[in-house]
Amino acid sequence: MQQRNNRDWSRDIPNTLNFSQEQVVFVIGHSLRSLYDDVLAADMPEHLKALVLKLEETSPP
Repeated sequence: MQQRNNRDWSRDIPNTLNFSQEQVVFVIGHSLRSLYDDVLAADMPEHLKALVLKLEETSPP
């Protein structure tokens, strides 16, 4: 039979990950830029292309 251990192990784990605000902003910014670049490089789905063409036909520049 297993013993029940109600000890909270999270209190025993040292917090050694200390980041400055600049480091956090850099990592998040880099991640968002990478994701945004992937989105821009992706092809537009056909149904959206059709909608854009219709919009351009009805509203010329």
